[in-house]
Amino acid sequence: MVNSQSSFLRITFLMMVLVLFGTTSSCEKYSSPNKVERHIVNGSWKLTSAFIDNNEVTSLYANYSFTFSKDGEIDVIGEPTISGNWTTGIEKNPTTLNLTLTPFEPFYDLNADWTVTTCKKDRMTLELRGASSIDVLIISKVE
Repeated sequence: MVNSQSSFLRITFLMMVLVLFGTTSSCEKYSSPNKVERHIVNGSWKLTSAFIDNNEVTSLYANYSFTFSKDGEIDVIGEPTISGNWTTGIEKNPTTLNLTLTPFEPFYDLNADWTVTTCKKDRMTLELRGASSIDVLIISKVE
């Protein structure tokens, strides 16, 4: 009887640890708006991977770099150079990066509220879930 009670307590303890670990791990799933803002305004960025409407379209953006300023403006440097605005959503589960660029092809495809799924100092992954596809952008800091 003591042995089965001891086993029950061990199993209960392990389950509590797993639940606690799962809860704290899921809290780290998304980046805060402050973290996204802090990283994105430091330096220029390149679109290193782009999948829009189930098509790989990275080459359309290969000759452009993106600079995000603290006042919410974006400068897209290339030929032609265009501008726009950006904001982050106020919620952190998930944080969104809202892009509004001059309606110039191919940049109108980037005008959306992108979910930030990865946020590092030198790389961010953005997703946009549609009815028939998941659009993905990966931006990397220019060295």
